[in-house]
Amino acid sequence: MRFISYFELNPEFDPSALAEIGVDLMKRKLYPAEGVETLAWYMAPGLWGISVSEAESVEALMNNVNAWRIAKPGIFKFFKIEPAMDTKELIPIAVQLAKKVKG
Repeated sequence: MRFISYFELNPEFDPSALAEIGVDLMKRKLYPAEGVETLAWYMAPGLWGISVSEAESVEALMNNVNAWRIAKPGIFKFFKIEPAMDTKELIPIAVQLAKKVKG
């Protein structure tokens, strides 16, 4: 299943220290977690970013996020994650559902 994450990093933390945590987690193969493929990961200068991941299970996805939280408590000022799908696939589903609901 595909997921989109939006996050804001704690601006109190040194960005270079956060980068070191990321390098360490990746070196130890804790990020991305087993069962998670990171399809895209973008950061903005304001210390916020988005990622798109493919996860085999909710457990794998939780490990993917929580590795960062355990490595650096308070790392996220805000974090939101939602399942997502390609818009081309979503539109026909939404149209069919609307027909059923309004039916």
